[in-house]
Amino acid sequence: MPLAEIGRDPRWDLLDRAEPLIVNRLCSYGVDEVRFVVAFPRDAFAVWLCVRSDQERDLLGNPNPLLEEVRSCVLEAGFSTSQVADLRTVAQSKETVDRDYEGSWFYALR
Repeated sequence: MPLAEIGRDPRWDLLDRAEPLIVNRLCSYGVDEVRFVVAFPRDAFAVWLCVRSDQERDLLGNPNPLLEEVRSCVLEAGFSTSQVADLRTVAQSKETVDRDYEGSWFYALR
């Protein structure tokens, strides 16, 4: 086993599986990318739904936009019901990240 794999939480693989499911299911809403905010080993995590414009983001609503659709995708990817009990969603636009966070998703996610 490669050193990088020792101690790797298997939920990272589930997130890798969930990412294309979420993007494919939500692309009609303008979602073209997702980012995860995770604090494993706890189960709580957030899925950031990334869209191009502030207008697209605002149309998704708040709080927890498209939460049930995202929950369905992460369950399909292999998460258990208890692992997604505290799931949250956030919508953010590339437009805002470019304008307010110097184009850095890292800064925006903090």
